[in-house]
Amino acid sequence: MDGVIYREYQPNDFDMLSEIIKITWNHGKYYSYGVSCRVADAYLRFCLSEQTFAQVAEVNEKTVGIIIGNNFLKRHFHFNYFLYAMYDIICLSMSKEGRNAWRFFRNIDKIYKELLSLQIKKYDGELSFFVVHPLYRNFGIGNELYNRFYNYAKINKINNFYVFTDTSCNYNFYEKRNMKKCGEKVKEVTNVNCHEKISFFMYENISNQI
Repeated sequence: MDGVIYREYQPNDFDMLSEIIKITWNHGKYYSYGVSCRVADAYLRFCLSEQTFAQVAEVNEKTVGIIIGNNFLKRHFHFNYFLYAMYDIICLSMSKEGRNAWRFFRNIDKIYKELLSLQIKKYDGELSFFVVHPLYRNFGIGNELYNRFYNYAKINKINNFYVFTDTSCNYNFYEKRNMKKCGEKVKEVTNVNCHEKISFFMYENISNQI
């Protein structure tokens, strides 16, 4: 796709990225507008609070995707993002809908932590968040963002990293990049009045692939 600019994340990208999260996760199906905004904002801020790598794709001055990664060898904590995320959680806790919404995401986080706890090896990094606006997929933007993180990992000697995903996402993307599925859990999750059985995965990129 012509005219795509890849660059480091800037604070003025935040609102557009939060909107992409709401669209991608179909928040409007489950939550009121206010709650969906708080959930998306909190999640993105938590991801940004630990990042050592964050690059976005921009088309016509519009942010259309982001990839976020953590280098565990050079950990860095962005306290301001964490504080704002905690404020979002406090606001969500003031309503039953908000509490239920955040509880749903906390339960998914617990599943991912279970998958990680079952691994024997120690990882050097994590691909913690990766999303492209639905209207801008299949143009190679996701490939380029992933390649940029991959090159970052190679330059910084991140010999192995992992990513969490599930059947609601395009997890085949990682298999096509020779990442190995190293964990899987099938869970029935409840979101508002919706009950779904979802497979949650952990993929890894090991040292001889970098």
